[in-house]
Amino acid sequence: MGRRRIALALAGSLAAMGIGAAGFAADDQATIKNIMGENFAVLQTILAALITSNYDAVPEHVELIEQHAVELTRMPPESDEADRKQFMLYAYSLQGHAIDVNSIVEMLIEHDKAKKNGEALNNDHLREALAAHYGGMVTTCVACHNRFRQTVVE
Repeated sequence: MGRRRIALALAGSLAAMGIGAAGFAADDQATIKNIMGENFAVLQTILAALITSNYDAVPEHVELIEQHAVELTRMPPESDEADRKQFMLYAYSLQGHAIDVNSIVEMLIEHDKAKKNGEALNNDHLREALAAHYGGMVTTCVACHNRFRQTVVE
């Protein structure tokens, strides 16, 4: 099953579970559901790559999340000012974590190349920072869903 089909299936599942976007225009709500589904699939792919230290697979996926975060900044809810500001905070936080994940992955790829050339480099601190920013992306998604989904998922 292709990545696009998985993302669409996940978006449909999220919609069926009642994860919506209260206060959003109908077009934005549909777009946000698609973004959420794609991000969910991509986050799982990134996690598998991080666990297996397959860092070459990460940049294209995390760049998609970064692009989605930028898209989200263009569609804050039509509700009150506090909701709009909070939504923007989540979108910018997601974007920041994605940028940091990408930067750290680039360093780990370079370290792996050096290791193959016989240089032993300790990069545990990079892996830990990477895990923290990956967790930041997940936490940002959960916090946003908790605030903006239409119904609680049980």
